[in-house]
Amino acid sequence: TPYARARDRAVAELLTPRGVSVHATRGLTVVEPDELLTGGGTAYGVYTPYFRRWLERVALNTESPLPAPARLPSPPSLTLPSSLQSDAAAIDHAAQPTAKVAFLPVPGENAARAVAERWITAARGNGANGYAARRNTLADEEGTSRLSAALHLGLLSPRELVSRLLPLPPEREGERSGERLWVSQIAWRDFYTQVLWHAPHAARSSWKPAYDAIKWDERDEPFNAWRDGRTGYPIVDAAMRQLHETGFMHNRARMITASFLTKDLLVDWRKGEAHFLQHLVDGDVAANNGGWQWSAGSGTDAQPYFRIFNPVTQAGNFDPDGAYVRRWIPELAALKSPAIHAPWAHAAALAVAGITLGVHYPEPIVDHAQARARTLEAYARAVKALPAPRGE
Repeated sequence: TPYARARDRAVAELLTPRGVSVHATRGLTVVEPDELLTGGGTAYGVYTPYFRRWLERVALNTESPLPAPARLPSPPSLTLPSSLQSDAAAIDHAAQPTAKVAFLPVPGENAARAVAERWITAARGNGANGYAARRNTLADEEGTSRLSAALHLGLLSPRELVSRLLPLPPEREGERSGERLWVSQIAWRDFYTQVLWHAPHAARSSWKPAYDAIKWDERDEPFNAWRDGRTGYPIVDAAMRQLHETGFMHNRARMITASFLTKDLLVDWRKGEAHFLQHLVDGDVAANNGGWQWSAGSGTDAQPYFRIFNPVTQAGNFDPDGAYVRRWIPELAALKSPAIHAPWAHAAALAVAGITLGVHYPEPIVDHAQARARTLEAYARAVKALPAPRGE
């Protein structure tokens, strides 16, 4: 991140005059952010050609991970400064297991490696049990690796994980193979890191500057309703409750909630980005920023501004039986699909379940069709050079 680079430079400038050598070791990404450039010598702004070059670069790396040392020397005893005593106590308290974090993997490198071993086997699976078939099912806790926090915190090396899956055997090189799809997610992480490396302004403003002219809804209530999981759209509210209770959210749910905030509620993506970064245990600045700008249409390789997710359609596609919503919104548990995803449209089902909207669960904060029309107008007015809306 821009902050991290400035911090590291400041540390080096402080230590070098004092005779201390500073050695920077890379390894947070598979391919370093300054390694790949387009034929014109610029950073990549589109993922697909970047991924092709990324695979070529990875194929050139034939190094194997070094073996772990047999033992590490014991560090010298340290006396904790009194100013840090309260921090140490807070860390001990935070380490206590609670029901709310039971959804998350067991912390620590050994546990992360055990999950990775199981996941590498699962990623190679075909058919209904493979990653390709299961990765977008919101209620399937084993459908994705959930290794994002371990990668973000440095418990696992992305280079080592990728080296275990690549190169693919000829029969598994298809675009939809589980290994290739999962490796492509690691490459997305690298892609967004190189975007922020070459365009540090994107940390605080739109990668496409024209999008900063959008007139966002500055009222508090739309954002607060989204933040608190009370928009009246069950798939959105379920995802936000999962985030607050566990510090995790499925990638598909991140896209749904980000699209809803920016394009149904017309709230500035930066507010959602900051909220996610505050609560996600895997909160990576570059990936989080890239994902939010993708959803808002303002970033690299972003979805077109006129592509606006319908939250009810998304819920039906990725939580078909309502299991995900039922888990996080128990007040709607008596509803079956499709009523559980659009309760306002199923008065009879609400009556049978004894649910009154506005009492037991919020009424929809917006009408999706009307919100979509408002957003298209706001975007088109701000960015007049964009093509006319079409399709979705």
